[in-house]
Amino acid sequence: MGKKNYGKSVKTRLLNLMNETGYKYMYLLARYFNERLLYRVSVSQYKDNFLLKGGSLLYAMNGLEARPTVDVDFMADRISRDRDFLAHVFQEILGIVCDEDGVSFDVNSIKLEPITVEKKYPGTRFYFTAHMDTIAYNMSVDIGFGDVVTPYPTTIDFPLLLPDIPSVNIQAYSLETVVAEKFHTMIDRDVLNSRMKDFFDCYQLLTKRDLSDDTLYDAIKATFDNRGLTYNPELQLFTESFATDAARIVRWKAFLKKIQWKETLDFKTVMEVIKERLQPMAEKYWGK
Repeated sequence: MGKKNYGKSVKTRLLNLMNETGYKYMYLLARYFNERLLYRVSVSQYKDNFLLKGGSLLYAMNGLEARPTVDVDFMADRISRDRDFLAHVFQEILGIVCDEDGVSFDVNSIKLEPITVEKKYPGTRFYFTAHMDTIAYNMSVDIGFGDVVTPYPTTIDFPLLLPDIPSVNIQAYSLETVVAEKFHTMIDRDVLNSRMKDFFDCYQLLTKRDLSDDTLYDAIKATFDNRGLTYNPELQLFTESFATDAARIVRWKAFLKKIQWKETLDFKTVMEVIKERLQPMAEKYWGK
């Protein structure tokens, strides 16, 4: 009897899932490859050295109902920033075999480049190719360094697209730290901020998750202290003009259309929630 072609079986099951859910096949495929990458991280000897953050963490909280994203971001913890060493680490992780998921990663395809944007410590972006049956899929992973997680990292069960596939239990950021870092970016960039996903994600977390104000403030303080953020008396973030700026609203509507968000969500409503919840914490931090 020949060896079972798990990859072909998975492709068929993902097509069935597409028909059941209405999500595009390429999106489901990207999510599946990400999931199987995370599985390999979670069973490797480095499972405690990489904390999941970013869009994939928010997906883990909300499944397919989350903001569509195919990003994979980690914060590295207690591990060298040396790129040659990290390349060796990822070769080992990507080389882990899991026949049942039908996925393999080409360890010889790994390429890396530095990430230096707005970071005290340069990060690293990895590029590599995943394979499943006849599919070759190009992937990337961002590894950051030097941030702090408050109150502490958490362990999550990453949602599986298909049952009966080996499960993923992985270390992750606290949601309070997710909000804190996005809030830091909002203040730091202020009117120059074009990252609508930060406003969207903060709104979702502040309205859909039970985040303690005390813990949230602790996370904001730790993040602001660590990243360095000085008081800006000219800050526009919490003003009426910021929330009602015509160009920003156009950008917001384009963002919602891009992520195919079906609910009505005005930017002004988002900013009202952010202002009500987070402005007092910024003022407390600066002693205002």
